[in-house]
Amino acid sequence: MAQTASSPERERRFHLPHPHLPHGLVAFPNRYRPWIEPWFFAYACLGVVQGGLLPLLLPLSSGGSLEAGAVVGVMNLAGLSSPLWGHLADHRRLHRQVLLAGMLTTLVALLLMPMQLGLPPRIALAALLGLGFAAANTVANMFIVEVRPPEEWDARIGALQALSGMGQVGGLLLAGVIGDRFALAFGVAAALVATAIPIAWLTLRGVQVPVPRAAVAAHPPLGGEEWAGALQRHFHLPTWRGCKALVAKLRTPFMRLQMFWFAAFMMIGAVMSMFPLALVRTFGVGDGFPATTYAFAAAASLTLYPTAVRLARAHGAHRLLRAGLLIRTVAIAMVAAAFLSDVHAVALASVGFVILVLTWPLLGVSGTVLSAQLSHGEKGEALGLFNALTSLASAAGAFFGGLAMQFGGYGAVCVLGSVVVAIAAMWATSAPAVGKNTRES
Repeated sequence: MAQTASSPERERRFHLPHPHLPHGLVAFPNRYRPWIEPWFFAYACLGVVQGGLLPLLLPLSSGGSLEAGAVVGVMNLAGLSSPLWGHLADHRRLHRQVLLAGMLTTLVALLLMPMQLGLPPRIALAALLGLGFAAANTVANMFIVEVRPPEEWDARIGALQALSGMGQVGGLLLAGVIGDRFALAFGVAAALVATAIPIAWLTLRGVQVPVPRAAVAAHPPLGGEEWAGALQRHFHLPTWRGCKALVAKLRTPFMRLQMFWFAAFMMIGAVMSMFPLALVRTFGVGDGFPATTYAFAAAASLTLYPTAVRLARAHGAHRLLRAGLLIRTVAIAMVAAAFLSDVHAVALASVGFVILVLTWPLLGVSGTVLSAQLSHGEKGEALGLFNALTSLASAAGAFFGGLAMQFGGYGAVCVLGSVVVAIAAMWATSAPAVGKNTRES
């Protein structure tokens, strides 16, 4: 429940500094239970659907790789609407209304998805899904920072992320159990969103104190990066003015970081978004197999965030980023070898995919840290651009992956992906400015 802030506390919040590091790296608190609020469970339900069910359900229920890439890409692309929802909520104090509208939009799209529709209607419904999730996720942290005292922000945001991340794992396991019963899966997803609506309605009230989003520390997104709508990706919001100022300095280390990050994650998005469909169609495994594999990998990755934070602080975020990209190069090459070989290499493909998922904490932490540290201007703008580019890379990767798989095969997609990610890793290594002064203080 929202609580009324006292006048001294309100005054103190209005004059907060803009601390983005180092405390903002707390992504998974060791003791998060005391910080859980009832409305967190609404976002846990959304996490089951958006992070667990849909990344498998949308490509597998599509008619082919082109349709799968288009549907997944449009949903991710719609996530770029988060600045619109954020500015609407912040300027008109409509956070609760934006959340409920986003949930209702998502519910309508999920109810219509099982119908026998052509590609254009499915793309339109995917856009509605993306818009709904973007609206809901954009306002999530504001129910914490505009109600609770600043000393509780990290713990409560971490608890919210932890619950959402566990929802993602539960959703992946649920997708594995349901398998190819797609109508049932969409029905379950709709029921979960329908459950989240009254939870949010009954346990949330209007936020109390306007707090600039830039006043909140940077938190790396928790969960697999294929989940383009992770809560932290919609929190810091870019503006046209801020983006123009950043893009005008293309030769800065910050912009070089964004360019090689976008290139790498576009290809990683192509590999990961098409993996379930390619695995089922190439090796004939059940639809539940890729979901179950992803679920256990995602669950294991949640435990690696504290280690990634310690490594970033001890050795520098640039080294952590380089290591993560190099490991992913090897993992994608393993997947490519499995799909290009003449043998039934399901195990090799699965191991490569698991390594891809497990390395996300290294990249999520290091990318967030470097984006905040390398920006010479407003940190909130820099993080907003970084998150927007990540979502755009996920969308572009899905489009490209579907197209390339249709005409060149999934193995070719993986070969190209490993080359691009390797180049990005070498670029990170050979650019001293990227690694300069980026060690955690």
